[in-house]
Amino acid sequence: MSQEQTSRRPRLQRGADLWSGRTLRGQVQARARRLALSASGFFHHPPSGKDWILFPFYHWVLDDEQKAFARQLRWLGGYGDFLSLDDAVAAMAAPEGIKGRYFCLTFDDGFRNWATNALPVLKQAGVPATFFVPSRYIGLDLDTDWDEIAPFYQRSWAKYRRYFEFLTWDDCREMVREGFTVGSHTHSHVRLASLPLPEAEREMADSKRSIEEKLHVPCRHFCCPWGRPGADYDPQVHPEMARRVGYASFLTTVEGPNYSGQSPFAVRRNDVSPDQGRFLFRWSVFR
Repeated sequence: MSQEQTSRRPRLQRGADLWSGRTLRGQVQARARRLALSASGFFHHPPSGKDWILFPFYHWVLDDEQKAFARQLRWLGGYGDFLSLDDAVAAMAAPEGIKGRYFCLTFDDGFRNWATNALPVLKQAGVPATFFVPSRYIGLDLDTDWDEIAPFYQRSWAKYRRYFEFLTWDDCREMVREGFTVGSHTHSHVRLASLPLPEAEREMADSKRSIEEKLHVPCRHFCCPWGRPGADYDPQVHPEMARRVGYASFLTTVEGPNYSGQSPFAVRRNDVSPDQGRFLFRWSVFR
């Protein structure tokens, strides 16, 4: 592919880009599903009881989504306080329990719009967050490094036919300077269950080492790509592997709240995005 052709690889930058790359059928199906879930969201409520932590997780905040993202943070703040991941893990393990209602924000996949769009909003709101990066792709360019990046997009986000730019290591260093946490999303963003055990452990260890060498801070937390037990990881094997490598947590995509005494190596999270309206976001957070 020529340089002229690669320079035209379309970026995912605005909300409209999420729809323009899809087929007409895909757009209709996605909008119908959103409408149905939004109606359901009217009936969703926070978990019963006073002591829980919910982990809403994002993948992006696009250029025209900062105001919507800020509104979502304010809405969450009406139901509970925000915790850092370090504090959330400590609260789950504390003998006295969680003692309150909390949200712990995380981000997956290492996209540059975190630095340009999410970070300013989080800073202004005073909300902590953890950013999970697949270390192999940080600093790569969509045009000049496409051969190395292509496997990531063959596994994820192909439906948009557009591409997110990745963070740079300077972006990650800025996050750390501002008090945010950077964690591991493996080295190559691969499905752990598809790998022989030595390769899976290497994915965890190489990512941890790379993040610590680049950022000069401990990398304490691990987030499993895709995150479904039995399909994407073995719950009897990979969380313990992460502990052995030196992580203090293992985050999944199993939905629901986290309670006192729950293992930090089986953290539940709920997938959300800033383009969701009020009731769809409500469904996503509280489902």
